[in-house]
Amino acid sequence: MTEGILSVAGVVAIDDGGSSTCVVTKDIKENFPSVKGYYGKRNLTEITHKHDFIVEYKGHSYVAGMLAKYDCTMPLQMHTESKQHDFYDLSVLIAIHQYGYASNSIVVSTPIKSYSIQERDGRLKRLKGSHTISVNGVSKTFAIADVKVAPETASAFWINEPQGKTRYIDFGSRTIGVATTLKENDIVRFIDTESDTFFGKGIEALEEDYNPRGLAD
Repeated sequence: MTEGILSVAGVVAIDDGGSSTCVVTKDIKENFPSVKGYYGKRNLTEITHKHDFIVEYKGHSYVAGMLAKYDCTMPLQMHTESKQHDFYDLSVLIAIHQYGYASNSIVVSTPIKSYSIQERDGRLKRLKGSHTISVNGVSKTFAIADVKVAPETASAFWINEPQGKTRYIDFGSRTIGVATTLKENDIVRFIDTESDTFFGKGIEALEEDYNPRGLAD
């Protein structure tokens, strides 16, 4: 196992979904499958894709990303209302190992319907601090210095901060997020009563019944 070297400090935005994990820094935009599974007994495992991950963390070995999607005995996707779980923690830690910094200020997400002070603080407690994780034989130790938990869908407002009332729809794999924001001059409001999350209605869940226009209506 080798030791990896990370650059000093930066901000990492991570959308750690049940189906895929999206990572954005000032330098990169990446997207890899969130699917994971235990490493188990293996005879020949090759790393052939940049998102093939063999992970060692806290005494356990996993496969993740493209490798878990195509070569895993019991691959797992997790679609739960709460993200206080090792599954989502690992998505965040793999993302930082691959694309982050020695000291990280991160933004993660949780469904609007699940957002609460307890969910926010729970995620912060699980993620904030020092972590050592090995991916594909490279061990890195890094710090998560700050954690912000953003409501899914509504965070899209900050792309261009539109004036007036704006509605957003986020078509996930197994959830659909809907959010409403209102900006009047310099005052920005998230309209909770006109925002929601629909579980079990995403693109994968609906399969051939998926109709974006019908869902939007």
